[in-house]
Amino acid sequence: MNSPVIVESGFFEDGKNLIRERVISWSGNTRAGLITEDEAKCIRSLEKQSVENKHQTILSQVDYYAQTILNVLNKLIQSNSSGKEDIIKNILTLINDLLLELPNQEFIDALLKLSSVDSSLPYAPFVDLLGSSDVLIKFLALYNLTILLTKSAKSSGTCPDKELVIKTIDTLSSESFIGSLKDTNLQFLGIQLLQELMLYKPFKQIYYEHNLITNFRPINHLIQLASKQPNNSSLQLIYTVLLTTWVLSFNAKINKELVHYYANIVGSLLTIAKDSIKLKIVRLAVAILKNFVAITTNNGEQFKVIKIILFHDGLTTINLIKERKFASNGSDEELSNDLAYLSEELTEIVKNKLSSFDEYLTELENPNLISFSSPTHKSNEFWLDNAHRFKDNKYELLLRILKVLSTTDKTETKVVLLNDLQYLFKNLGLDAVDFVSKSSHGQYKLLIMTYLDNNNGDSELKYEALKTIQLLVGQ
Repeated sequence: MNSPVIVESGFFEDGKNLIRERVISWSGNTRAGLITEDEAKCIRSLEKQSVENKHQTILSQVDYYAQTILNVLNKLIQSNSSGKEDIIKNILTLINDLLLELPNQEFIDALLKLSSVDSSLPYAPFVDLLGSSDVLIKFLALYNLTILLTKSAKSSGTCPDKELVIKTIDTLSSESFIGSLKDTNLQFLGIQLLQELMLYKPFKQIYYEHNLITNFRPINHLIQLASKQPNNSSLQLIYTVLLTTWVLSFNAKINKELVHYYANIVGSLLTIAKDSIKLKIVRLAVAILKNFVAITTNNGEQFKVIKIILFHDGLTTINLIKERKFASNGSDEELSNDLAYLSEELTEIVKNKLSSFDEYLTELENPNLISFSSPTHKSNEFWLDNAHRFKDNKYELLLRILKVLSTTDKTETKVVLLNDLQYLFKNLGLDAVDFVSKSSHGQYKLLIMTYLDNNNGDSELKYEALKTIQLLVGQ
């Protein structure tokens, strides 16, 4: 038997048990015109049977039961009757049980065959429920969709419907599930289904092409939280989040985007790998970092990734992990190999290629990393040696500083970059002042001046802005 998608969640199982225990008045729904007598009789007869007998009954006429049960669900969704949520949950749970329990996935195949009758089937009724305000209805619809989509992709190797997959991914990534700010149960349910979808190349490609950065944001948030408490009570959630990220990290284009937009993910993964007491979590955090380095679009991108890892003192962390018992005694060959690979690659760059200027460029390429924690920003020697580089290619690097300054929301980043501008003015003189004063019709000079007028502004920002303006005017 090939197991379909299995979700582990006591919260979800308790919800399904409550749904099964609730008595449904099938005759009442028949009188209300929601379903026919034959449909009510069909489903009522299944409720009265043991699990084994129910399976035998379904298998005796699997196509008939698949069509009838899905038709009942569709009728309920399309009706304008109030109070239909309980019966919809009942049918969704029945479908979910049959999708999961029939030994050779016969019910899955029977539902997928309905597409020959209507191209919108079997997905449309579940898609209609993704907007439900009831979390169990929404998740049951998502769960059933995921089972059907993964089976279809496995059978054909293609995506059954791109828009359908996009809607499923968006819903899983939303505040209802992975993006939930408060409920770890909902986060755990959503990330499990997304991880199952990402195992299939067509779905991973859609994830990359459609809203990658937006949809990955809640995953990155969970990784950041895990780095602050790597041994908290939600270890299974952390593990599944990392597992999903690891699955994604086998795509070079995805790696390029993730490391660029979420450069802090590297530091979070290093912290998790160093501090976690769970081997399976350490193994995944290291494996993701290894993939970020090994699976890139080109050598230039690989160098950028390595610089970010080194910026977060990654070589020290990797070597510390190598000394831990499970890594040093060779009992975990995969982890040992990944650590050896990372150590070798990082050491090579440190010995032969990395300079303080590379460290500065790493921050400029990844503005979220800009901080006074890097000594380059306040090093007279660094600016004396490197200021001339900021004139190259028509002041390309100086312009990059100005663009980051104009787009960042972080006060600390503004303070650091104003400090850098001061060093450039002192070392390059009138040339740099002229460039800043005239760039984009002086908008950057005006931007710096606005930091002086902000009554609610940070005092340090005002001070650095004042010093920068004094140099601009003085020159």
